[in-house]
Amino acid sequence: MPIPKAQVVNLSEAERAGLEKLTKRHQVGQQIALRVRIILAAAHEQKNTEIAQAYQVTLDTVRLWRNRWVKLQDISLEDLSIEERLADAPRPGAPAKITADQRCRIEALA
Repeated sequence: MPIPKAQVVNLSEAERAGLEKLTKRHQVGQQIALRVRIILAAAHEQKNTEIAQAYQVTLDTVRLWRNRWVKLQDISLEDLSIEERLADAPRPGAPAKITADQRCRIEALA
């Protein structure tokens, strides 16, 4: 079975500037920062295996974020910010049975 070719990441100037700005921000989470580095490395035409070794992550992680970035590039930055593109996808599961307001009341009583 042939190995699928990696998605090509072409960044616009606005995307590149936004990603580089995120790398310099002190308040950005480690997961987001790692995803930014993966995307920037992919934009510099590094192979998935090289990126995975450099950042000590699995090959699947690199593939996931490269592919997700490419899929979301069709959406403008006004509609979907860079941080929103790098956020975790919603996870499956049953909806919450307790509302946020109810949770706050319970925690206030404890």
